[in-house]
Amino acid sequence: MKRSTITTAAALLLLLALAGCQGGGGKEDAKATAAGLNDGPKAAESLTLDEGLASWGEQIFKDKACVTCHALGERKQGPDLAGVADRRTERWLKRQIMDPEWMLKNDPIARGLMAEYALQMANQQVKDAEANALVQYLLRETLAGR
Repeated sequence: MKRSTITTAAALLLLLALAGCQGGGGKEDAKATAAGLNDGPKAAESLTLDEGLASWGEQIFKDKACVTCHALGERKQGPDLAGVADRRTERWLKRQIMDPEWMLKNDPIARGLMAEYALQMANQQVKDAEANALVQYLLRETLAGR
């Protein structure tokens, strides 16, 4: 074999090995990603309140029957959401709202909540804009409760 062919083959193998380390590795990558969802500034520290979105979020909270399992300042079937924007990042809240099944599989906080409440959060098929509004509602209530 010619030297350039060996060099090319070695470079290709190196690229393939590096690509395998870059993600897409399944469960371990998902767990690592989920573990960092609540790292960094919490929603109350990083967001500016938008009262219009918060009002819409409050209506979504009622329309999607979130009030069946959640309250602010009261434990129901699900966690009390009072002050949640001080405890969770915007990324964590949105992912939990939009994809609770993924969170249960991959996020240690979500698994801890499942262990405590023995109830899987229902997937309400919340869209991105609705999730933003719900987070704004939770932010408003967190700020009001201080």
